[in-house]
Amino acid sequence: MACWCDFQYAKLGLSRQQVSEQTDMQRPNADSAYYDEFLQLQEKLQKRIVTLRNNKNMVQEDMADYELSLRQYQRMEQNPQAIVSLWQLFKIAKAHGLDVDELLHFEP
Repeated sequence: MACWCDFQYAKLGLSRQQVSEQTDMQRPNADSAYYDEFLQLQEKLQKRIVTLRNNKNMVQEDMADYELSLRQYQRMEQNPQAIVSLWQLFKIAKAHGLDVDELLHFEP
């Protein structure tokens, strides 16, 4: 049985497999020489977004005002590997009045 998403993919001229392949390409590959370094970056980002939110006395639900679903944002705070896209970072930066490059500036 086809799901609603199959119809949406068809409208875009894509198959479920093509969408899956595109998503897989966006995820870090454990075989990459950069994999461990990328995981460290995700962990730094996780700590940074929690700190920023707490410093502004925001609750996770406040992130919905910036087009991040509560569940999506909770996953990013709980699991650094859930932070996967520049679009997510852009919205988090906007929530804190920062540019993305400022969000990526980590204190030593």
